[in-house]
Amino acid sequence: MTRAKMLLDSARHRGIRLTYTHLIVRAAAMVLEANPDLHVMVCGNALHRPAQVDIGLSVAGDAFMAAVLIIQDAGRKKLGEIAAEIVSRAPEARDADRKLLSAVRKWGWIIPFGFLRRALLRFLRSFFEFRRRASGTFQVSIVPGVDRFETPLFNTSAILTAGAVRERLVAVDGGPRALPTVHLTCSADHRVWDGTKCQTFLLGVRGILESGELESELGSLRYE
Repeated sequence: MTRAKMLLDSARHRGIRLTYTHLIVRAAAMVLEANPDLHVMVCGNALHRPAQVDIGLSVAGDAFMAAVLIIQDAGRKKLGEIAAEIVSRAPEARDADRKLLSAVRKWGWIIPFGFLRRALLRFLRSFFEFRRRASGTFQVSIVPGVDRFETPLFNTSAILTAGAVRERLVAVDGGPRALPTVHLTCSADHRVWDGTKCQTFLLGVRGILESGELESELGSLRYE
């Protein structure tokens, strides 16, 4: 994450609000936009190929499950647009999550049994539009308080998770160096993604972050 850190430092000096989360979301969207064969979903028995990349970003909320902010058409949005949308709409996602939790508590008695609720949820998840509205077409979750984490629970073809960006000892030219790094993990639905596709996706995201490809978009970012 050396180039990513340099990009954030440059943005900070120019008064631009930018975080590692924004960079990772943008990189994931770019890879999916460039590789349509990765951007698929299975809902019920149907295979769907969404026309646009909608990133579902988990944001901290009040419920036991994180609220999800849907960044629509993220594959065609530049870094500045994505960063501004995440900053402005994160409170909106948390508020919507609180309202949903309140509604569930108020009206949950209509379906009193857990097995019935799970059956209803399984039924709804068989519809592409329901899953797209709830989680987007690809999910990203970042927890900066830990080094790494992964989750078996997701609604899309795969989910990219990341931990904290920290200085860690890595081998460079045969010697140890302390460099900023991050652990990226991809959990996937093996009905549509095999190991090779996971590799293609992760290498693509890593390549964008390490190459400095996003630096060309810094000039389009809005100032505070």
